[in-house]
Amino acid sequence: MKFKMSWQGAALGILVLVAIVIRAYLAYQSWPLPNSDESTMGVMSMHIQRGAHPVIYYGQYYMGVLQAYLGAFFFTFFGSSLFALRLGMILLYVGFLLSIYWLVAQLYTKRFAIFIVALFCFGSAAMLTRQLTAIGGYPETILFSTLSLAIGLRLALTAPTGELKNLFIRYGLFFFWGVSIGLGIWNDTLILPWVACSSLLLLFSWRELVFKGAILILLVGLFLGGLPLIIDNLLVPARNNTVAVLLGQVNPVPLTLHTLYQQAHNVFTVSLPTMIGSPTCYKSEFPFLQYWSFGTTWYSYCTVTNTIWSACFVLLSLIATGMVVYALAKKFLPLRRRTLSLEDRQFLVLQCARLVLLCGIAGTVLPYLRSGVAIDEAGVTARYLIGVWISFPALLWPLWVGGTRLQWSAEQQISLLEKIGKVGCLSLLALFLCILIYGTGTALAQVPAAQQAVKDEDQFIATLKSQGVTHLYADYWISYRLNFTTKEGIIGASIRYDSQRSSKISYVHNRYAPYFKEVVADPSAVYVLDKTDTRLRQAVEKKIKADHYSYKITDITNDYIMIRPIRS
Repeated sequence: MKFKMSWQGAALGILVLVAIVIRAYLAYQSWPLPNSDESTMGVMSMHIQRGAHPVIYYGQYYMGVLQAYLGAFFFTFFGSSLFALRLGMILLYVGFLLSIYWLVAQLYTKRFAIFIVALFCFGSAAMLTRQLTAIGGYPETILFSTLSLAIGLRLALTAPTGELKNLFIRYGLFFFWGVSIGLGIWNDTLILPWVACSSLLLLFSWRELVFKGAILILLVGLFLGGLPLIIDNLLVPARNNTVAVLLGQVNPVPLTLHTLYQQAHNVFTVSLPTMIGSPTCYKSEFPFLQYWSFGTTWYSYCTVTNTIWSACFVLLSLIATGMVVYALAKKFLPLRRRTLSLEDRQFLVLQCARLVLLCGIAGTVLPYLRSGVAIDEAGVTARYLIGVWISFPALLWPLWVGGTRLQWSAEQQISLLEKIGKVGCLSLLALFLCILIYGTGTALAQVPAAQQAVKDEDQFIATLKSQGVTHLYADYWISYRLNFTTKEGIIGASIRYDSQRSSKISYVHNRYAPYFKEVVADPSAVYVLDKTDTRLRQAVEKKIKADHYSYKITDITNDYIMIRPIRS
């Protein structure tokens, strides 16, 4: 039997391989640099490898840890390292690429699906950062959302035949729809708008759900996928269950013209452009996170370029919505009772599914726009909008249609205006692809700087070890990074200056209680402080004196000092 592969299959395989190579190279070179949130995930992977079974991210009552379990799996083969941890992220992203291809191939065409995968093969520095950094929830959101949409669409486009094989396939699809939704909700509730969208597609299969028992199969899948979250909710106090945590995260902002303008301005000039591929101007309110290409400086041109980027996004959304509404109106108006043919039903399913993707944009952007973080942290929380990636096919389809539907031939003459439109659509698609390729090139160009930062970190750790340091107090963004980077060779506890209580040290963000207890139990634990944080330094010195110790201050880098308590 001869195996034949279509050109689409070959192209998909090549693109996925390119995507893997790019991300594996960046991960191997420690781009982007790890921060303490990612290091906490790495610590959880180490603990899982030793036999622990956490189901929720340390120090929180929400967000699952599939990334930590994948990290533990790869640690088995490659040892505990940042690279091995990020291999799990790459695996999740490959799942997203395959799912988006399946979805788009059903919803539009296989050629267009290949183009969409080509786009996601590359990405801006901001997009690549979110794909590689293991801080929980984000790759899972786009993977399980896209997978559930593809499954729901498959069920809606096909009909039960009564054959046993067909029955098993369809019940299997219902089961895996439930599993994907359960896993998605466990890992991050950002998926909820897409759960609603995907559920709408299941309405086309309502007879099977209600009369043929498919709802039971679906619920079994949902139960198994969400089992870690269910177990956690049974074990924690009621105030810390999922519903209570979700309600507690609701941060109502007064609905005034001023706040609404501020939120919309930040979303459309900072957050949205960052997540949809803008090649420049990524804002970070917290420079210590060390994300490459993100910065605190905001140039005057940034507002202009990012506003144009968002305006194009909104314009394409409106055009795509208009095309769907027009197609439905042309086909089914005036409304009258009728029996739909198979062709009409499939047309209705496809147009409704396209509309669902566009509704997903609103479900993702609007709740974020009305949140408090859209005012204060629009740059660093732009990641909450990662779900809009799923809608890229719906947005770009009008350009694809405009660029490919008009055929030039001797028999069929088209007007100059149509030719200009065709060239314009194709040019815009090519431009977007080139911009994402440029963004990938920008990330690759930052590898030498990332490597130098890794060397500086290694020297920092070597200095601490040469001083005999095994336990320390430091800022969260140092202490928990060291916990993972040193493979627990140095155990850190998090401290900061408490501005509410003058001259007091606050022990916050200590996500893993045993670390904190271990450091507190060591009277010789040192303090590693930023030289510019004079208030925390004074508070530490005051505490050491109050404990009847003297201390010694040592410069360990150009930026940090070490305060070592000495028994008097």
